[in-house]
Amino acid sequence: MAGRLTIAGILFALLVPASLDAAVVPRRWQDGEILSRKTVSTGHAYVRKQYVYRVRGFGRTYLVVSDTPLRLDLYVPMRFSADRRHLFIQDADGQECKAAILQVAHYRARL
Repeated sequence: MAGRLTIAGILFALLVPASLDAAVVPRRWQDGEILSRKTVSTGHAYVRKQYVYRVRGFGRTYLVVSDTPLRLDLYVPMRFSADRRHLFIQDADGQECKAAILQVAHYRARL
């Protein structure tokens, strides 16, 4: 009896995460703007480039890094969706770019 419960518990623990991944959570898009951008040379002999952006949304600013440049200008309204470790940014063509979040800062708007 105890062996069956153990097996049932193990099967439950293995199957539940797989079923949670199957349900895709829709992204919650926010309005924001890019405050700054910088191109950084990385890698051996500085051949590779990465792109660092500061993005402002409602109540937060994000410092993010991407392997591909965004087709967006500074201070132009744009849309993004924040995940735990990534920011998904829609560029001018509606393409999504995934950028890793390096830092999150909370701020208050000045009145």
